[in-house]
Amino acid sequence: MADRYDAVVVGSGFGGAVVAARLAEAGRSVCVLERGRRWAPREFPRSFARIRQAVWDPSASYGFLDYRVFRRIDVIQGCGVGGGSLQYFNVQLRTPPEIFSRPEWPEPFSRALLDPHYDRVQDVVEAAPLVPPEGEQMPGRARAFLAGAARAGFAAELVPLAVHTGPTRANPVSGRIQEPCDFNADCLIGCRTAAKNNLDVTFIPMGERHGMELRPLHQAERIRPAEGGGYTVVARRYDPAQPGRFDRCEVTGSVLVLSAGTLGSTELLLRARDVDRTLPRLPASVGRYFSGNGDMIFAGAGGTDEEVDPSHGPSITVGALVQRPGSPYLITLQDLGFPPTVTSILDEVMLTGAKLGSIWRALSSYVGAVRGRRRFAAEELFLGSPIPHSLPYLGMGTDARDGVFSIAPDGQLVLAWDPAASMGMFAEMEAAMKAMSEGLGGHYVPSLLWRRPFRHLLTAHPLGGCAMGSSAALGVVDHRGQVWGHPGLYVADGSVIPGPLAVNPSMTIAALADRIAYWMLHDREITGSGS
Repeated sequence: MADRYDAVVVGSGFGGAVVAARLAEAGRSVCVLERGRRWAPREFPRSFARIRQAVWDPSASYGFLDYRVFRRIDVIQGCGVGGGSLQYFNVQLRTPPEIFSRPEWPEPFSRALLDPHYDRVQDVVEAAPLVPPEGEQMPGRARAFLAGAARAGFAAELVPLAVHTGPTRANPVSGRIQEPCDFNADCLIGCRTAAKNNLDVTFIPMGERHGMELRPLHQAERIRPAEGGGYTVVARRYDPAQPGRFDRCEVTGSVLVLSAGTLGSTELLLRARDVDRTLPRLPASVGRYFSGNGDMIFAGAGGTDEEVDPSHGPSITVGALVQRPGSPYLITLQDLGFPPTVTSILDEVMLTGAKLGSIWRALSSYVGAVRGRRRFAAEELFLGSPIPHSLPYLGMGTDARDGVFSIAPDGQLVLAWDPAASMGMFAEMEAAMKAMSEGLGGHYVPSLLWRRPFRHLLTAHPLGGCAMGSSAALGVVDHRGQVWGHPGLYVADGSVIPGPLAVNPSMTIAALADRIAYWMLHDREITGSGS
């Protein structure tokens, strides 16, 4: 392994994997530092006991799920070769054009500007609306959502998913063998059939085929200018056999691309400016403009007319874009499926009256069967559960993008965020969820986290912290992803997005990364011919 490259990329998620693959494809020497490990499909956990191994805790386990708790909002993010794609829900939506007209987006941004890059990403991830595998039918969750949305007056449709549902094949990009989706909503805890067109199935092997070097279990700690130009990354190199043990190494790139995610990239720049003072002239806006993308998770409909079975099918299948007439808020609602392991646990702890009654009837029949007086009604053990008639929601919307990251005196990353300025949007989101629930013949069930007195949220789509801006006074990076006043230092991940997208951001992060790489290589916009 070398210690100097044309480009060093920190992170292998939707930003880093795309930038690194495109640079390697163009003949650049590229090194990718990824804090997590590689995961083979059959390594992903399914039992409750093994799911704990999926949690990132480098002192104990190199999992792929990193759950961070802040005062008013929690963040779930990915780590491992492939970043968030290992546990995301496969949705590849293009951001609505009107989002790019919001004042936080710098010139020359528009949806038309990004469309060629969306196309280039689409060519690799092959996203398409769900077509069930042979022998399966459209999930009841999707059918119910479409019907409920129509009754509520919302226009819903199947969303594009980067999921293979056809016969077993070799992926056209990587050659990785993919079995069809097994139609269990296990996307959060990893895909054991490799049906998801994750980054480790697509862009990462594309880059490696062109010479990209990937170093798993390398966590960037500090960055500084390098002698002779470029930037040096100091990283922890974890021992793969002994969690908790590591040494340190240094890697230098003529170009450095931070793609460690909204939390990771922002923290690296904050430390370089405010703690290590290796880059003291970084823009003042580092850490500002955090948005949770308006995420509201764990709300849903209960008591639906139809049986929806939230664990059947991919984790998301359908969505509706909602905007009340005259409202400034754009909102997306989607169905949300949870792994069978999770719904089974919920089934055990949600002891409703109907379920207790069913259990009592089963036990009574068992006693009667022992005495030879009646049949054991074993089926009663499985009746009365609220889960099959519950439809969880994922809500996203245009929140206030007013969170601020900083480094605390104890060295920890902290996030000052409060939902107060976004309450109008969340009120409209909950009204839409209530209307959808009524359309399903059920009732609205608010998120436990969101109920008073907590008013706490969870986001899987953290954005901002290294936001784009038209000047150093308004942002951290320019429209090409380069940090203002620091030639050769780039950021390419969700942290550069200057505000909420109101849709799942993975495809937009990948398209922005594709555009950043194109500018790095050609110093111009892509042409209509895609070259």
